[in-house]
Amino acid sequence: MILVEKVTLNEKEIRQANELTEKVKKADKTYSNFYLSNQFNYFQDMPTFILAYDENKLVGLTMLYADECPEEEVEVNLEVAPEFRRQQIATGMFEHAKRIMVQYGYHKWVFVTEKVFLEKNPSFLKNMSLKVVPEDSDYYMRTIEPVMIEKTDKLNQVLAVKPLTMSYVDQVAAAHSNAFGDAIATSTKYIKNSLLDKDTKSFILLKGNEVAGYCAVDHGENEDYFFGLFIDKPFRGQGFGTFFIKKMTAILQKEGSSVFALNADVDNKAAIHIYEKAGFKILSETLYLKSQES
Repeated sequence: MILVEKVTLNEKEIRQANELTEKVKKADKTYSNFYLSNQFNYFQDMPTFILAYDENKLVGLTMLYADECPEEEVEVNLEVAPEFRRQQIATGMFEHAKRIMVQYGYHKWVFVTEKVFLEKNPSFLKNMSLKVVPEDSDYYMRTIEPVMIEKTDKLNQVLAVKPLTMSYVDQVAAAHSNAFGDAIATSTKYIKNSLLDKDTKSFILLKGNEVAGYCAVDHGENEDYFFGLFIDKPFRGQGFGTFFIKKMTAILQKEGSSVFALNADVDNKAAIHIYEKAGFKILSETLYLKSQES
């Protein structure tokens, strides 16, 4: 086995990674896709990917999502081809990943998995000395039949959904900071990076000239994934969120998209209700696992 660390992936590596993920999803009955970009990582030169090869075949992949400073946690996404498991490949990749994280000052990390995987592998947590962090779980939700906006919906006369442009970045970043409690600099970086990514579409919800909401959509091979979605606090509880999602899916459908997905915090009942009203259904639960050494 050969391990290769990369800051970013080239087109061939992205294709191999997607093929590996599809094989893993089929075997494990899971849904999660790896985010194959380092654009949100705090350190842009930090190796983000560890690829495990058996000769020229990609058999393992690790992605480190480290979008905050070293005092915070790194999300470790790790997968191994089903036919190459129990060969210490995952252990080798993680030991390599741990050296990278410590080199950049990170000493806390969580592993990302799905509930169905743990149900099929009941000894996994004990064998790996891991425990579930229950307060951090979220639902993976998806739709191929999004609910359309009715022509009689009065919000059609009040709201507009437009692509984000640079002229709105500061206003969106202020609203993002207000919604999530992040520092303005952090929110600005997040919004700008999404806007500049060629594979991401960024939308804003406008009420007059005011930014009422924001969402980025990652255009993947098999689905359009919504992330960073928020409605600013003064505009909540008025149906704006449901309208926003319906409008975005309608725009994306006209551009050829057909499958839409997102994640919602398990405890955020209001958000889950909004997504369900827009046609999304819960398909899986994402769990976060901690080790004692983290």
